[in-house]
Amino acid sequence: MESTVAQQNSKDNQQDFIVGDVVVYKKPHMTSELRTVVGVFGERVMIADQENRFSEGVNIRTATVAELNAKRRLTKVEQALAEVT
Repeated sequence: MESTVAQQNSKDNQQDFIVGDVVVYKKPHMTSELRTVVGVFGERVMIADQENRFSEGVNIRTATVAELNAKRRLTKVEQALAEVT
């Protein structure tokens, strides 16, 4: 069975995570703290925090170098400034 264009685009936009990756939540209302991947189970990723929570891979992304330096998720404005400096 062939996949549709929408399914293929969804797969292309997904990120593969491995244990040890430093990630941030994409949503601004979620914590801006950096998190570490401690387990990967298909599309679900276990994030190290007080409760070792699971997150869907689509809700997180790899932290940028600027975020690693700042030790937190940057706002869109801060990220844009970091890209030009």
